[in-house]
Amino acid sequence: MPRFAPPGFVLSPSVWVYRMGVTKGLVGGDRVWRVVLGLIVARRLFKTIMGSEPRTVAVERLKPGETLILRGVRSRKLPVS
Repeated sequence: MPRFAPPGFVLSPSVWVYRMGVTKGLVGGDRVWRVVLGLIVARRLFKTIMGSEPRTVAVERLKPGETLILRGVRSRKLPVS
């Protein structure tokens, strides 16, 4: 028996593209959708291999009177000191 989504449920665009890649690319044989699916799978594998766990850069004990400044960095590259 087929499963249906509840009324008002909308798939996210990434899930829709993945499903289209599987149905039209692998099952249907469409080369463009197969390439799209390959790119999605490659990206997921890359993220799994590289990991997304935060790394500890430095651990230091503050002395009385010292200041701690936290700053967000958009790049994944560590700043060179």
